[in-house]
Amino acid sequence: MSFSRLRYWYMHLYLVVFAMYTYLNKGIAYGFFAEAVLLLGLLLLVADLKQYVIPYSTPLLCVLIFISAAIIWSLLALPTQPPAAILKDAAVFIYPAFVLVIFLFLPLWPQFIKGVVRIYAFYPLVAFTSLQLSINFPEWVEFSLFNDVSLLLVKFGDMAVHLLISSLLLLSGYIKMDRRLLLINAVLIIYLLLMVATFTRGGFLAYAIGIGLFFWSYRKKFNAATLRSYLLVFGLFFAVSIFFYVNTRAEENFQGRAVGVEQLLLNIKTVFSNEEDGALTDNKLWRLAWWYKIVSDAQDPVIALKGVGPGPNLALLGEVAVEDDSLRSPHNVSLTILARFGIPLLMVWLGWLYITVIRPLRSNRLSTFNRIVALVLVAAFFNASFDVYLEGPMGAFLFWTMVGILLTQDYLDTATSPL
Repeated sequence: MSFSRLRYWYMHLYLVVFAMYTYLNKGIAYGFFAEAVLLLGLLLLVADLKQYVIPYSTPLLCVLIFISAAIIWSLLALPTQPPAAILKDAAVFIYPAFVLVIFLFLPLWPQFIKGVVRIYAFYPLVAFTSLQLSINFPEWVEFSLFNDVSLLLVKFGDMAVHLLISSLLLLSGYIKMDRRLLLINAVLIIYLLLMVATFTRGGFLAYAIGIGLFFWSYRKKFNAATLRSYLLVFGLFFAVSIFFYVNTRAEENFQGRAVGVEQLLLNIKTVFSNEEDGALTDNKLWRLAWWYKIVSDAQDPVIALKGVGPGPNLALLGEVAVEDDSLRSPHNVSLTILARFGIPLLMVWLGWLYITVIRPLRSNRLSTFNRIVALVLVAAFFNASFDVYLEGPMGAFLFWTMVGILLTQDYLDTATSPL
């Protein structure tokens, strides 16, 4: 079989696994499909290195620094730390290798992008169906395939980022389907967003930031009449969605959050205030205490330079009380990088975010498609600042795939520019 044929079939395998992680999320994460696809892609890359096209850029150089740091820090930790713990903790800088794999799809780029868009065209319906099954058929929640994690387990922060992608692709006209299906998708997105706002403040804010920046970017294209028509349509969709929302009989989650307008208002209030007692405020203060400990420890010159490395449990180092020993990351990817890799790598990470995402957004030079991808990365980073997101495949697979798409599309746009 020719390498071009292998590339073609690998692209479809990549899209299938990407869809699995998009639709099922944590329910299949312990099957290690993303890691297997990454390894296979790197093997294909090495096998056809002479034909491999690398769109050299400063953002790509930073990605290579991340991967190199993961390898070096892991080797340094091997004599004293368990290999499984090292791999788990170094993964935050191993997953960027997905960017290198995305470049394999350059000859098949239109097909690859169409495949990604198709996945998100059906995301609202799949997510709604999965959520309703978990609510109305509790016995189904017990079904698991890997590591006793329910196949129907919903991570609402991750859902928020996926909903943002579907929303932006719909608003920009990239998702093309029957008008009635588009209307159904819009209602489902609003309903699911209400569920997100019920169970995670960070996820809801991530969506709000992404969609808000999108409308702000194109504010000059909306006149008063257009805005009024949009508000009217949104009002109608919201009325239908809120009807289904208030009639959803979901059980309280482990933090005592339940479906209802009162919970929505309480979540919004506790973003800005600590006056409310209970799990919402306790959860926020617990994170802040852990984050403060990490920043304080980084004042030590050795930790500031290279961190504690992969392997040690950050919760135990920070003397943080956790119910689950598997919780090793402080719900903030930047502080995870600071704690494990030190201040220099943290500065590279923040600088990379600026030159890859923030600066292009501010320059207004991005095409509509690239702007969507950049806004998704902003929302994903925000979600990763309040959740364990980029440290595992559920978020990292999406994030670094989007980075690869952004860099590849920017390369193609530059290559075809008449300038």
